[in-house]
Amino acid sequence: MSSKREIVALLSTMMKENLELSIRVKDMEGAVATSILRMDENVMFIKAAPNAGLNKAIVESSDVVFSANPRNALIKFSAKQILHTGANEQYLALKVAIPDQLVRIQRREFFRIDVPPTSSLRCKIRFNGPDGKFNLLWAAVSNISAGGIGIIDKSASLPLQVDTVYDDCHLELGVATTVPVRLKVRSVKKEEQPNENHIHHFGCEFVETPRAVLAAIQKFILQLEREQNAQKIKVKDDPAK
Repeated sequence: MSSKREIVALLSTMMKENLELSIRVKDMEGAVATSILRMDENVMFIKAAPNAGLNKAIVESSDVVFSANPRNALIKFSAKQILHTGANEQYLALKVAIPDQLVRIQRREFFRIDVPPTSSLRCKIRFNGPDGKFNLLWAAVSNISAGGIGIIDKSASLPLQVDTVYDDCHLELGVATTVPVRLKVRSVKKEEQPNENHIHHFGCEFVETPRAVLAAIQKFILQLEREQNAQKIKVKDDPAK
């Protein structure tokens, strides 16, 4: 992340929730636990280490790394300089510049498998058109997990919006099985094409999936994984390949 607005928003959330940050200093064993006390426009104030020796090492170091693990994610950023807030409170708080860049890695809760381009896996999505009327469109599925699906819209005809839930969708699982799902759009990525057209990639999350539907999706994923593994073995064992 390099957007200051997004970085400040993320750090502000961590401050409000009093989430723990770990401080690691080069050539120092272990980590020091801290948290964000308050934030100004360009700096944040963090809780100081519990003793003078640790604070001295942190302030004098030019290689300090902060990390946190909120809600199945990893957040990491570095600081070249950390200052005491003042002579009278040097062991109460430390002052750190808002980082220019921050790494945020979201760990996936579910195993995701790519759907081969040759597959006809589709999802029928119901949405409101510009005229206010309901529309139904079939969209190709690029990947699938027990938590959601990736959708490819090559015609850029799906006006899906991030954080919007779409009810009454239907996901094809092979030739003979179709299951009803509710989808919440989590991300949208636009891929430019040489012919000046573009393709939309949507990351969608399943919402309140019934147990029977989830079982059918998991069964399909296992079947798809077996087929892909068998194809890999076939290609590996084929001398012509």
